[in-house]
Amino acid sequence: MEKIKIAISSWGNIGNAISLVHKEAAKLADCDMELVGIIRRNPKDNVLDGIAVAGDVHKLPVKPDVILCTAPSHCVMEDVEKYLKLSISTVDCFDNHKEIVKYREHLDVIAKKHKAVSIIGSGWDPGFDSIQRSLLGLVVQGGETITTFGPGRSMGHTTVVKSIHNGIKEAVSLTLPGAKPGLQRREVYIEKTPALEAEAVRESITRDILAHDYFKNDDSHVFFVDSIFSHDTRRHGGIITREDANAKAQVNLVGDNSIMTATAMYNCARAAGRAKESGDFGCRTLVEIPPIDFIKGDSTAERLSRIKY
Repeated sequence: MEKIKIAISSWGNIGNAISLVHKEAAKLADCDMELVGIIRRNPKDNVLDGIAVAGDVHKLPVKPDVILCTAPSHCVMEDVEKYLKLSISTVDCFDNHKEIVKYREHLDVIAKKHKAVSIIGSGWDPGFDSIQRSLLGLVVQGGETITTFGPGRSMGHTTVVKSIHNGIKEAVSLTLPGAKPGLQRREVYIEKTPALEAEAVRESITRDILAHDYFKNDDSHVFFVDSIFSHDTRRHGGIITREDANAKAQVNLVGDNSIMTATAMYNCARAAGRAKESGDFGCRTLVEIPPIDFIKGDSTAERLSRIKY
């Protein structure tokens, strides 16, 4: 099988993390993907770390098979739709859980029409965590699968906070375990700037954050601080648990938030490339993809041997 040609769309924390994941993968002799470009709205250079950079996919020297769309959730669907209509498959890390089913149905029509594959909600949550929520019920009949998130930095929530007011330059939203399993508490730290000096401005920002869909259902608190340095972190994770009278299954995940998401997207690009090659077009979530499609290897036997089946 030829290497799957991938590109990164949008260059933020996740885009940069994907490039780091690929660097490590490319050191191996059996690397099955090739990073052929980075798409940025306002490219400063034509090349970044040896990779072609362009403001438009048409300007890349090589057409990608799959584009990893890393823009924030509130605007990433614009990119996804654009690439699917060019018959280029996509992987995104859209993280608004309530909207995923709606967008999946919408993108499925576009992807099938243009003979492409769209993988939506790829990351550690949603994504890996979603898979665990489905799998734990395989061995634990009763109970309910519960995820207790944190402590750690939520990239999606942090992005939302920064979009609330132009005066917010540095901020971080932390997710912490709540009062009981399955609940979370959110602490938002916003760095003070001259634009935020007025008490009325701070009160308005606080109200807007607490009323936002990302925060209104959680125990959320907003703090204005001189520096977010002591509060910020790249770490995140959670404990996924399901228990009944006969068994208890638990998965504990902790690590670098950006790298975990980037790794999931990178491996999903492999699944997207394989699905398109086989003519299996459309949009799907990670739960709908056979896990073996995330694994390197040309044959089923080779892939099974990698996981020591």
